[in-house]
Amino acid sequence: MFSWLLVQISILFVALALDMFLGEPPAAAHPVVWMGRIVTMLERGLYGGTDSAQCFKGAALAVGLIVTFTVPVVLFQWLGYQIASRNVVLLLCYVGLSAYLLKASFTIFTLQKEAVEVTDLVYTDIDAARLHLRALVSRERLHLDRESVLSSVCESVGENTVDSVVSPLLFFAVFGVAGALCYRAVNTLDSMLGYRDHRRHAGLFSARLDDVFNYLPTRLAIVPMLLGFRMVSGKSACDDAWNVLKTDRHKKPAVNSGIPVALFAGGLGVRLTKPSSYEIGNGADNITKATVNRALSVMLVTSIFTVSLAVLLLCGRALT
Repeated sequence: MFSWLLVQISILFVALALDMFLGEPPAAAHPVVWMGRIVTMLERGLYGGTDSAQCFKGAALAVGLIVTFTVPVVLFQWLGYQIASRNVVLLLCYVGLSAYLLKASFTIFTLQKEAVEVTDLVYTDIDAARLHLRALVSRERLHLDRESVLSSVCESVGENTVDSVVSPLLFFAVFGVAGALCYRAVNTLDSMLGYRDHRRHAGLFSARLDDVFNYLPTRLAIVPMLLGFRMVSGKSACDDAWNVLKTDRHKKPAVNSGIPVALFAGGLGVRLTKPSSYEIGNGADNITKATVNRALSVMLVTSIFTVSLAVLLLCGRALT
């Protein structure tokens, strides 16, 4: 029987290779795209009735979606390994499919690519940059100027360093591929329903569940982000990131997402703003392409740290 640890590490690094060289899976075969389609199809039925009824229907949708995408992968994880571990060809198929599913739960290089594309466009075609920005943020984009678009890019890189890198990879390390997809289902629900508008009751369960799932990963990410700013921009940037974290992390009305945004605002020496909502950071520097590149460098440092931590957690699981 092949080593469980070797199989899990192989899944992780094949998924990283898929992310680097192939990017996102095609939409027709992307689990997260299907999650979004199911929520979109059922969302309209969530908003009728009392506030309590909307909360109940929203929670039912969330539980149903999570179960639908997690339970089959749990069975595949357990039965698939038992069957495939005695045959090289079956094992290669098992690792390949597992890596494909894991890749669907996280993104490092696609996030980098999208941020670079928007940043390049903002200097040549602001309308195209606003349109392309929808791949990174869900806010109103029609009237954003160059500085606001670049601010949105930096903020998205900070938030997605946690949501799209740290959390899914740590869930994989602790709970396997099923854990990573379970996390992605929760995060997708929050990104579609967890808003303080007409969706606030139907999305309440999803938003609170996302807060719980991201609570520890967000705080574990603080250290590698600070280390990243120290490596990329020096001690003063690291100190500024820490200071803004202490003063501004609560300005964003969320339990977790204010932490990476405050760190990136301080470490980059800028103000990250959402019009008519919040302004985080006290830096006076203009946000430029160089600013975005520094943000992406910190994201990559944090990603390397997270992959290393995931390997250590897998080794710890193998020893227990």
